[in-house]
Amino acid sequence: MKVIYLAYRDWAMPVYETVAKHPKVSECLLCKTHKELLDINLSEFDLIVSCGWSEELGEDITSKIEAIGVHCAELDRYSYGTPIQLQIIDGITRTKHRVFSFTYDKDSKRAHTHNRLYSHEVDLDLSGNMTDILEQMTVTSKVLFNRYLDDYPNIQWKTWDAEDIVRPKRKPEDSCLTKEQFIKMDTEQLYNFFRCLEYPYPNGYIEDEKGKLYIKNVSYKRKDIKK
Repeated sequence: MKVIYLAYRDWAMPVYETVAKHPKVSECLLCKTHKELLDINLSEFDLIVSCGWSEELGEDITSKIEAIGVHCAELDRYSYGTPIQLQIIDGITRTKHRVFSFTYDKDSKRAHTHNRLYSHEVDLDLSGNMTDILEQMTVTSKVLFNRYLDDYPNIQWKTWDAEDIVRPKRKPEDSCLTKEQFIKMDTEQLYNFFRCLEYPYPNGYIEDEKGKLYIKNVSYKRKDIKK
């Protein structure tokens, strides 16, 4: 089978080789931008594998070729963008990493995961710094795509439960904490806020009338945990 691999994030690039080396894959074309994708003759390929892709593919793409991606959340409320940051801020330390069906629905507010279909899943630990989490994203993406390709084309699709709760996608300006917000948060909440905004994301900062204090990296030790 011939595959188009969509990726541009640093953590997603090492996954390309895993997909390209799969026994069922005869050709794997790396594509890093939506413009590059639009220039490809999709009829010559069987599948799009996206990894960390943030743009909608659009109906022009999804109507012509099957597409999949990976989604790092278990609950439907985190299907609208920035799922890692939102889950960490909400205090979640254990979640799922899933292969999802990449579709297009103009009436859906979800980001890519419009039909809520997924095929394979593994556990994902959100308790570390962003470096730790993104390393896991790389490894688990390799596992998930290998499992998907192993089973292809006999994929068993499941549907995750819908929720009325929506956690809207975070914006760069949400990285700001005022002094008033800061003093209302406990140390664990502050840790979660700043660690989910470590590189490569817009760093969290505290702002007052004098300027902005950026917090690029954090560590935390709970008082009730002894080593």
